[in-house]
Amino acid sequence: MGALNLAITGATGYLGRAVVSEARARGHRVRALLRDARQAPHEWASDAGIVAQPGGLERLTATDLAGVDAVLHLAAAMSGDDAAQEHDTLAPMRALLAAMAGCHPVPRLVLASSMAVHGGMRQGDTVTETTPLEDQPQHRDAYARAKLAQESLARGHGAATCAAVAILRIGAIWGPGRLWNGHLGVGVGPVLIRMGSDGQIPLAHRDRAAGMVVRAAEVPLQGVQIAQVLDTDLPGRARYVAALRRGGWPRVVLPVGWPVMRALSLLGPLPGMPGLLRAPVQRARIMPLTYVSQADWLGDLPTQTFETAMSAALAAERKTHG
Repeated sequence: MGALNLAITGATGYLGRAVVSEARARGHRVRALLRDARQAPHEWASDAGIVAQPGGLERLTATDLAGVDAVLHLAAAMSGDDAAQEHDTLAPMRALLAAMAGCHPVPRLVLASSMAVHGGMRQGDTVTETTPLEDQPQHRDAYARAKLAQESLARGHGAATCAAVAILRIGAIWGPGRLWNGHLGVGVGPVLIRMGSDGQIPLAHRDRAAGMVVRAAEVPLQGVQIAQVLDTDLPGRARYVAALRRGGWPRVVLPVGWPVMRALSLLGPLPGMPGLLRAPVQRARIMPLTYVSQADWLGDLPTQTFETAMSAALAAERKTHG
């Protein structure tokens, strides 16, 4: 297909930089929507195909999006309470959608959502795009609630404007510089308390996720389409930690099985109880599950084994840190 004009939010983040690189590699022009132009990496200045557009999403207008074919919305707070999520995730998205709605034609929306929106799973379930959304968000963390709200906003935007909307539920993004994720357990110094052993970790390597985000702007699309973005070789926790230890951490692994974790959660919510001891969080992060993407509309990309990808990530980290 021909070159597209892509507006990208969150373009300077861990995933965002990879998305910008992938978009340019595929010949697309990039408009990076930034709060401050000084956030732009130095290498962007030498690429005429990347324009850093400062100002923040709250002040965005339809004029700022003139000529844009698709908006890749990656910006979101990764932590914080409900007030922080409202300020940093939901309010900016509402402003973005209002600006998009004023465009003629309305650009396609590609939303980077999360596997955290699912709920109601039971041990041994396979999680797909049709797995129900969490119906008790009050028991989850603020991040999960914000992602549920983002998806609702995206659907409403698609219904109101008849614009194409791609919702990508991306797994735990990992790669060089980000080898830890909350599905593993709790790290204390050189020790990892590995919680659970069975089931898969819903991983999405940074480069694969970036490729899928750009592809969602390219493929034929009508209405609202949903796809899970996952690696094709998903390890369990024991396999992940065994590969991770080749980088020197953790030095000690203390395994705590799912039955023990489940029993601890039955104590009920206690003041100051860590999130991983709460039943709704356990179901989302530790309960033995498998994950499969059934969305054929997005297609697939070449992939590699988990161990190969982990070895490359560890090598990149060694190179970075000398």
